[in-house]
Amino acid sequence: MFLLIFIFHSCFNLYIIKFLINTEVFMSENYYLISDNDTHMPIRCTMQRFDHLRQHMHDFFELSMIVSGNCSLQLDDHIYSLKADDVFCVDPLMLHELHGVNCVIVTILFNQSLFTQILPIPSHPRFFCVSTVSEHPEAISELRSLIAHIIKTNIDKKEGYELRNWAYIYKVMDIFYRNFRIKLSTAKEKKNHKYAMRLSEISQIIQQRYTENITLKELADEVHLSVPYLSKFFVEYYGMNFLSYLNQYRLMHAVQELSTTDKNIDEIAIDSGFSSSHAFVSLFKKQYDMLPKEYRKEQKSNKENSPQQIEQHNYIAGLKKYLINDISSNVTTPTADRIIDFSVSGSTIHLINTWKKMMTVGRASDILISDVQQMLTQLQLAVGFEYIKLCGVFSDDLHVYTEMPNGSPVYSFSYLDKILDFVTDNNLKPWIQLSYMPEKLAKYPNKRLFGSNVSQPNSVSSWCQLVLEFLRHIAARYGLDVIKTWKFGLWNQPNTDNNLFGFSKEQDFFEFYKETYICLKGFCNDLEFCLPPTFYIVSDEYENWYLHFLDWCRSNGCVPDSLSFTYYDTKLMNTNNHTKESFGFVYTMSLSESPDGLKDFVMQVLRERRQLKLGNMPIYLSEWNNTPSQQDLLNDTCYKSCYIVKNILENYDRLSSFTYQALTDLMADAALPNKLFFGGLGLFTTNGIPKASYNAYTLLQQLGDEFLGRGDGYFITRKDTSYQIMLYNYQHFNYLYANGERFDMTETDRYTVFTDSEPVTVKCKLSDIPEDITKYPIHT
Repeated sequence: MFLLIFIFHSCFNLYIIKFLINTEVFMSENYYLISDNDTHMPIRCTMQRFDHLRQHMHDFFELSMIVSGNCSLQLDDHIYSLKADDVFCVDPLMLHELHGVNCVIVTILFNQSLFTQILPIPSHPRFFCVSTVSEHPEAISELRSLIAHIIKTNIDKKEGYELRNWAYIYKVMDIFYRNFRIKLSTAKEKKNHKYAMRLSEISQIIQQRYTENITLKELADEVHLSVPYLSKFFVEYYGMNFLSYLNQYRLMHAVQELSTTDKNIDEIAIDSGFSSSHAFVSLFKKQYDMLPKEYRKEQKSNKENSPQQIEQHNYIAGLKKYLINDISSNVTTPTADRIIDFSVSGSTIHLINTWKKMMTVGRASDILISDVQQMLTQLQLAVGFEYIKLCGVFSDDLHVYTEMPNGSPVYSFSYLDKILDFVTDNNLKPWIQLSYMPEKLAKYPNKRLFGSNVSQPNSVSSWCQLVLEFLRHIAARYGLDVIKTWKFGLWNQPNTDNNLFGFSKEQDFFEFYKETYICLKGFCNDLEFCLPPTFYIVSDEYENWYLHFLDWCRSNGCVPDSLSFTYYDTKLMNTNNHTKESFGFVYTMSLSESPDGLKDFVMQVLRERRQLKLGNMPIYLSEWNNTPSQQDLLNDTCYKSCYIVKNILENYDRLSSFTYQALTDLMADAALPNKLFFGGLGLFTTNGIPKASYNAYTLLQQLGDEFLGRGDGYFITRKDTSYQIMLYNYQHFNYLYANGERFDMTETDRYTVFTDSEPVTVKCKLSDIPEDITKYPIHT
């Protein structure tokens, strides 16, 4: 017989997003390069949130739209007040400036030479478009729609999107040429056009020769004008003299190098055409009210340091209403076939099912909540995990440690007993994480995170006495032979910053670990003591902290019995190597670009185990998810079920555990939103409704114990005379969502962050089946 387990989710592919420091417009709080122009694409798309974009210019034609907020645009000596949905354009090499408050703007840039390449008569058309003073409302509406579709197209990057970019940009050019071109109907306008041609010629010469010591006379000779006339022309049409304009252009390129290269100030000054570094520094300070090195330091700090929580936003959600009448909206997406041709007569591998090794809750004290107990019981009956990780067993909410007025310690494990009794009654063994610090023992009583004190101890010996009293208590209550089957660890993510779980000094934590190790092993050497759960970073340029820690443990006779890691599919923005002298890091709060992040982690940590000659030392993934955010709307969707299935099946039994974080959205370490589906991490909602992620585990539970084979989107097992085929169609969210921008996602429409996926038909042929079974149709 067959059990066909079908999990298909129409999500989509991931493409890289670059979080950049804006080198053309400054004082921008958030800047996202959505797409960059290259040989295949004519446009560059950006989104940014700003308060002030200082006066600047660039070589491209700019079409921009205010998505939210209000701002003022200074353009050609005029000031225009703009609000959400207003559109404007800026010709190449035209100075402009924007002032606003929390204003969000999307911008399309393209080379204006496209006009000269296409128009039959050589022409350098100039344009004027500001929607607040425009006489062409229909054209403005078309531009809004085109901007929205260009942004959406370059976020999704469907196959052939480059062609759609060309189609869109031709449409934009057509609208501008028909509606916003500065026409030459009068003698004055023709004269202005003549001057516009001259401006373009002058700008091109300066663009080509700005690194040289070009003089006003040399420029005048090249454009066949007298020096006095050209000098007057600059003041009249550029609003500044020749040298000021030249230096502004040089400054634009110097700032770009300052932000994107490691060149020193002297090199940047020379490369940008300044006569000396002093001339560059003087102009820069006048323009930005700071020295170049201060600006570089500020930009580097902004680039490397990210907030310590994942924040999602919908800065450009206002574009959604313009996503109508898409060029490709009527195109039928073809159906793809996935063919599985597999013989079941080959050898099998017995599955250990380490994905069922361990489960977790938010904090140990959460188990005292009756709703959490019901959810835990339901999951355990459905799946049957072996261990449960208990974090925060010494936190003050469990009142394990107080002191008498004279300072003598008082130990109380009553609340902890209730927790341990409940989990053992549900056939779960505790994996006890010895944390956090009782306030009375804390060196820094005010250092708190998620409601617990995360300070190092004021006295390590007092801490060890607490650990010893706890071990004696549970040995007396449950029996030493029983607790030998339990697992123990220390603290949580000690390699994170001192503002998180880390200690201020590396050596302080090392000694804290060593003394705890001696205490536990001195009580019973057979107790398994794990590596402190370490936040793991997958990067060739990053030396994970635990490697250095293990070297120290070997030298000090306190090597852990097993490895334990925390892994989230987040991206490390700080690319500085983690050295043995450094301790702590600030990790990124953007989601990973790769759909295979967990697989990369698994392969890297297995490789490191071999290199360290640790044999088959168990590797516990003691905390895992694609995001640590409790407000990620995808956590409530079918995407998360497919994410779990894909990652467990692709890494089946490679590690000793895959501990998904977390059991429920009902975690008492923070206030809960006043809605049911708020994007919590749990398998259950706060009131116990199983989410799609829960169903992933109930389906995994139906797999057999004998592994037959796997491939792209499928996993085949056998149990006795039955066969199980699990199918999945995982696709990753788009890169803009990875960086926190929801765009057109809403509470009720959460799948817009995925490119439309083609339907998949699976044709599965299993040969050499002993019974007379021929076909099972699957309807999706």
